This record gives sequence, structure tokens and C-alpha cells, in this order.
Amino acid sequence: VQRWARESAHGFEFCMKVPRDISHASRLRIDTPVYDQLIERLEILHQATRLGPTFLQMHASFGPSRLRELKAFIEAWPRHMPLAIEVRHEKFFTGGSEEQSMDALLAEHSIDRVIFDSRALFHAPPSDPLEEKSQGRKPRLPVRWKSTEKRPFIRFVGRNHIEQAEPWLSEAATVVAHWIKEGKRPYVFMHCPNDTLAPQLCARFHMNVRKHLPEIPSLPMPTRETQLGLPLDL
Repeated sequence: VQRWARESAHGFEFCMKVPRDISHASRLRIDTPVYDQLIERLEILHQATRLGPTFLQMHASFGPSRLRELKAFIEAWPRHMPLAIEVRHEKFFTGGSEEQSMDALLAEHSIDRVIFDSRALFHAPPSDPLEEKSQGRKPRLPVRWKSTEKRPFIRFVGRNHIEQAEPWLSEAATVVAHWIKEGKRPYVFMHCPNDTLAPQLCARFHMNVRKHLPEIPSLPMPTRETQLGLPLDL
């Protein structure tokens, strides 16, 4: 991690994911070596100004009855480390009191709610085995374009035929551009069933954002050799 921080470019930020040993297996316990190791590594990135929001993904079984566990975890989390939380339980997507309580908890502690958009993936039957596998693994949840803090965190899943995701990509770009105009700093992650196509999806999304914010610089696309070499270089 020290080497990542030392060799990464100025302005680059790492968005680490909380290990499943914490988010799933140990029910958000913080009195574990895994938690201590996570915080230690995040602190290295923070000191090097390379730390973006850390991503906590909850299991679909994590419902409103367990919000006390989440509250305890949040209150113990270092305040100087931004956090983004993704929930998947259906009751957090009804607009009712359960969802309102969750959003209020995040807003109170300056935490972003992760926005997961898989509508493009599920809009049609799979066209290849990778899309079929992705539809079997990814959740299909309503999209909540909510920003509970200043760092909206979006995860977008497209198709292997990039152009098929255009209607939902355009919608996401409109929302993100609006947030940028408000002074917020969105973090957007693009996924494809075949993730070697993710850079193309990123480029298309960036192009859509520039329709609203033409002052944003164009996105330099890395070569395939650069992409393949990046993990080794870091």
C-alpha cells in the first residue's frame, strides 16, 4: 500500500472495499485483526492524500432490524476517512420509514449512500454467456438518485454492446453533471459483464457528461498495453 501511494499519480485516489470478513462474516464487528489491518492501510493512503471513499457493501439480508449494528460501526469509523455504503435489502427501496431512517443515519454522519444502477443489464435477455452470468449475480434494485453527502458514489452496470446502455447512461450523466454544478464530487464506477469493455463504457459516460459540462477536459483513453500493465506497475 505504501508503494501504491508513492507511485500513483498526483490527484489519484484509491476507493478500497471493506472486506467481506467484516461486512458479511463478522456482522460489522470492529474488534478483529481484519478491521485493524484495514484501518492501518487506509491511514497510509490518507496520509499520502490518496484516499477516496471506502466502499462498504451490505448483504441483501441486512435489513432495517440491523440498523443498530450499522450505527455502531459508523460511529466507530474514523471521521477523517470518507465512507460510502451500499444496501440491498428491499425495504430500503420503498420510500417508507425504513429507507428514511437509513438515509437519515448516513446524512447525520456525512456518509454517502451508494447508488447501484443495473437497469441497462436487465433491460433485455442476455446476448452472451458473460451477460447471462452477470444477470445471475447482480442485484436488480430500484435506482435512488439520492446524495446524502458531498461525494455521491455510483456503480453502473452496462452491457457488452455498449450502445445498449445509452438511455440509462445518459440519465446518470445528467444527474452527475447536476451534482458537479452543485459543488459535489461524484465517484462513478463503470462495469460491464466483460470488464475489458469497461473503459469504452467510461468514455461514453464521460462524453455524456461533457454535453452538460463542456468545460470538462476530454478523457484520454489508455492503450490496451497500458491497461494490462497498470496492475504490475502499481
